Amino acid sequence: MKIDVFGKIYISVMSLYFVISGFNALLDIDSKLARIGLSALDSDGKIAFILIYCSLMIGIGISIALLYYFSKTWIYSALLSSVIITSFISFRLVGSYMVSGLSNTQLSFILVELLEVAIGIILLYKSGKLNQKFT
Repeated sequence: MKIDVFGKIYISVMSLYFVISGFNALLDIDSKLARIGLSALDSDGKIAFILIYCSLMIGIGISIALLYYFSKTWIYSALLSSVIITSFISFRLVGSYMVSGLSNTQLSFILVELLEVAIGIILLYKSGKLNQKFT
């Protein structure tokens, strides 16, 4: 029973993290672009950033919440979060390989994301649901 409480907390935090991150960037586009070393040359560039980053992050957060709401279990939402964050880690590493370097900013993101994924995987494993599905 305790694992269910931790699972629900985990997906609540992850859902809020994605939604807040997307809205935060939406409310201050220029600052977010500058923080990651990008700039938009015109309004089309800003709209593209909103589409690529803001809508993606907000959409993921809402998907996590809706998956929980409709399935009545946190398992699928935690699995979704873990897969997406693992994808972030993978493509940060691919990107760093392609541009020949891993900055301190990217390294700090990877470390936080590894922690988020580890928590998700541990919760999924401890729930016992993964064992039932794969055996």
